[in-house]
Amino acid sequence: MSFFNANVDVDGRSFRESKVANADLLSREAVQPLDFNVHLEKLALFLAQTWKDDHPDATAESEADLSHCILAVTAELAIAAQAVGGPISLEILTGGGSAAARAVCQQVLGGNCG
Repeated sequence: MSFFNANVDVDGRSFRESKVANADLLSREAVQPLDFNVHLEKLALFLAQTWKDDHPDATAESEADLSHCILAVTAELAIAAQAVGGPISLEILTGGGSAAARAVCQQVLGGNCG
């Protein structure tokens, strides 16, 4: 005994009688590309400021300080990327994280940050 009738839809009508459902298509205006760089720099800014607080004598003129800041921020972003996954993770792990870290570490160490 089968409780499933393959020829009848949910409303009890046969599939031949039912109307075809049409999906409303999204207009191009509704789909906005997401600029991950802006969001990555916001995340990296917090990390760079925290690193600077822990290293108050660090300056942008010191190549070692800049490298250490970039390394620390990039490492923290990579850890977060592995935890989160998805497209943002891919962006971080394929170079977006280090680019954001480089930009914000130069700002923070140079004192160009609010």
